[in-house]
Amino acid sequence: MANPDTMTVLRDALASGDSDAICAALQDMIIFKAVNPLAPSDLDEVAEVLDLGGRAAGTALQVLHAAAVRQGTLPADTEAAAGWLRAVVERSRDDPDGRMAIRDAIHLLARMDDPMPIEQLAYDARHFDGVRVKKEDYCHPAIAGMLRRHDAELAALQAALGENRAAREIGAIREYARDPPGYEERVRLAQEDEVEVL
Repeated sequence: MANPDTMTVLRDALASGDSDAICAALQDMIIFKAVNPLAPSDLDEVAEVLDLGGRAAGTALQVLHAAAVRQGTLPADTEAAAGWLRAVVERSRDDPDGRMAIRDAIHLLARMDDPMPIEQLAYDARHFDGVRVKKEDYCHPAIAGMLRRHDAELAALQAALGENRAAREIGAIREYARDPPGYEERVRLAQEDEVEVL
């Protein structure tokens, strides 16, 4: 459980409605995550901040992502948290600065076994450009299991896209999901070959 003082500071900041104080309390949680890991009930309170939007929601998302990916801890009320995370994805979809929020949210949703990451991948497929929308957002251990479970849907999406960059990116994501370490090794070797050619 987190230091009770940390949670008290967050609760007081939320009660005051002061966005800067909320962000400061959440930043302390990020800084002291190894010393004071958050309990699932603490993460429920952090997840509520997602509803505020803006910088506070972005910082809350970082806290939730760190707890899930580094410590394996999810909010106790995953249904409520998933609802707020889906809202984050939907409001960030067309925001050029929202990719980090989308990436973190889909990783969390995948850990909660929510289908939104697959829906977002289908949405992103039309926008893969390697700069703003990249396959690397989906080539992450947090989402690999969900990608494997939905491989048939992804295969159908890849086939429907034809022979374009988006179809190749979906194919690479599917390849990653089947064997993440093998995929990463193949990418590393390909990069080394490119360097040798230069």
